[in-house]
Formats: sequence, structure tokens, C-alpha cells
Amino acid sequence: MKRVVRRVINHKYTAVNPNILIVGSVINFDCFIKRFGDYVIIIEAGTLITSELAHIINQNQDIYIAVHDMEKVKVYKTQFGEDEHSKELNQIRSVEEAMHSMFAVKEELKELKSLEKQITKAYQRTVDLMEAIFNEKSETLPLNALFVATEVLVDYLYSEEINVMPIVLPLMPHEYSTHHHSTNVAVFSIILAKTLGLPKADLLDVAYAGLLHDIGKIRIDRFILLKPASLEDDEYELIKRHSEYGFEILQNNGITNRKILDGVRFHHEKLDGSGYPEKLRGIRIPKFARIIGMCDVFDALTTRRTYRSNYSTYEALMLIKQEMAEQFDVRYTDTFIRLLASR
Repeated sequence: MKRVVRRVINHKYTAVNPNILIVGSVINFDCFIKRFGDYVIIIEAGTLITSELAHIINQNQDIYIAVHDMEKVKVYKTQFGEDEHSKELNQIRSVEEAMHSMFAVKEELKELKSLEKQITKAYQRTVDLMEAIFNEKSETLPLNALFVATEVLVDYLYSEEINVMPIVLPLMPHEYSTHHHSTNVAVFSIILAKTLGLPKADLLDVAYAGLLHDIGKIRIDRFILLKPASLEDDEYELIKRHSEYGFEILQNNGITNRKILDGVRFHHEKLDGSGYPEKLRGIRIPKFARIIGMCDVFDALTTRRTYRSNYSTYEALMLIKQEMAEQFDVRYTDTFIRLLASR
């Protein structure tokens, strides 16, 4: 695939409102922004417009389209004219709004009769909260709302002596977004930790760490995070710093729980010492980090990214079990496989 960020000097451009990009559509024209006097491509033709991508692009006052592509834009607008559903998806919810919704969810969940409906609402409210947090990019975290999110997730994923995988998997979209990914990792971590026999107090902590394992990415340029091509070495080194950034952000918010802090800081460590930031090996990697790290990789593999399609559940598990066997705790991977196989 072509580099997504590149200078183009031989074309003429016209400014358009970024609201023309409709969530769920695939564009057939390149989109640009103007940076330091140059036109820089940020979305290539053939890209699916996800909710997260639309939110990010909408933060620009204008995007630019090559003049020779404007006929394609007209066809696109005719085909995907903005409807009420698209307008709703493109709205950015504030952290304050998401917090109020989260604080109200406990009473709402009590009124629902089926576990499936309760888990669905708890999941969606958590996704809404995480989306608002990542969109706002404030390092002052809504700690109380996050705690409520972990409580409701744990309560309803823990409350029944059944495998809840068949309920949660259909809720998880195949398109990657940071807020869905963070929620998914928390959910998978709760289910795995519960099956491993960890006490409920630990489930709350691993859920909290799972939700915030990528919070350090709010310090990283979104155009690097969304780049649909191979990262340059310096870009990859910057991305790798997100676990340390997350650790710092949590400490700056007064979080002192070592299990949560270690889960966030070390979730990219690997048993064979090939991970980061400290290249820890084996049992030196904290338990929460090992749980979150494996769930992180599984969810990343099974969601589509701008630079590759998603793997099936079976393909992802085979990669983890065979090609990454030296990186993850075999007890955790085998337990996770059993959970998915019995759904």
C-alpha cells in the first residue's frame, strides 16, 4: 500500500467540509489536510470510514480533495447522502455527558430482565465513555465514572456461572477503534481472570487496567496511530512509549494501585523478553500484564485495521498458540481457547 502521509505538489485542491465523510462508507477518493504549506494525504481511496476516523477528521475545519477527484465526490455524496443515522454516529459525545450516562446505568440495568440485555447496555455505555475520553484527550481522567464502568462490567460478566462469550462476541465490531478495543480488552480480561479463579476484587482491578491500557496513546499524534501503512522506525518507537505514558497519566491522576499500574505499564512485555518497555521475562511480568497483553493481541488480530484485514477467531488463536507460543503464558492461552471453543 502507498504511504498514507506524503506530499503532493502537482495537483490542485479544493476545500470541503469533513462532514461529507459518512460512517460505514468506503471512499473512492484521497483526502488531504494542509500542513506547513503542503497538502498531505491522510485517508486513501478505498478506506472504510469508521466512527473513530470520522471523529478525528471532523476536528479539522477543512479537508482537501484533488480537483480531478471532485466528480467522484459528487457521486459519493449522491450515494451516501447524510441520513439521520449517520449524523448520530458522527456526533462527538462529551466526557461529561458520557459520565452522566454511566452514573445512571446501574438503575437502568436493574430494570432489564435478561442477562444478554444487561451485558449489552453495560458494554455500550462503557464504549461511549471510552470514546469520549479518547476524543477529548484530556489527561484528567473521570475516575469515578471509570470505576462504575468496571463495576457494572464485572457484576454482569461475573454474576452467572456460564460462559458469557456467546453474548459478548456479537457486540464487538470487526472495525478497530481505540474505544471499542479498550472495552473489549477489559471484557476479555474479566472473563479470563474469572475463569482462572481470581477473586472479584482482582477482576475489578484487571478491568480498570484493561480499560486504560492504551490511555497513553492520547499523547501520540492521531495521524501516526491511524497510518494505514508500515510505520517508520521513529514512529514505531514513539508508539512503543504509550505504555509508559499511560503509567504516568494514571500516576498523575492519583492511582496508586500497583496491580493496575503494572497492568498498564507492562502489557506489551513478552515471556521471551522480546516486549517493551523493560524487556521483562517470564514470571517477572506481572500477572495482570500477562492477562491484558494476551487479550490485547487477540482483539487487535480479530479487528480490521487500515493496513490489513482482520483474522478470524480461529486464525488469531492459531497465531497466538503456534507462532507466538513463546510470548504468552500457556495456561492463559489454553484457557482462553477453551472459552472460545465452548461458545
